[in-house]
Amino acid sequence: MNDEFFPAGSVAHDDPAVERAMATIEGLQPSERRELLRSSYRAALAFQQTKDVDHLLNFANNLLATVRLRGIPDYVEAVRNAPKDRSRSGESLDIEEVLTRLME
Repeated sequence: MNDEFFPAGSVAHDDPAVERAMATIEGLQPSERRELLRSSYRAALAFQQTKDVDHLLNFANNLLATVRLRGIPDYVEAVRNAPKDRSRSGESLDIEEVLTRLME
């Protein structure tokens, strides 16, 4: 996208933080990237329908936290190696499930 459409103060498309985030996102599984796009669209749509900026603020905070966590190789390995059959009765939840619930 052309930067001329973004307001003053916007972060450049080649900003180092953006480049690191893109490298992290490229390392996600296709289903994880789809879910990231789905969450982006849901936040934008919720804002459009309600005009409540909290939808965008919450999404932005969750997105930044998710990308930072996913940029930590040990975290990624722990998530991918975590048991998938967690019980909902008192056991701790998988971090991916927690992040998904937070973004809903």
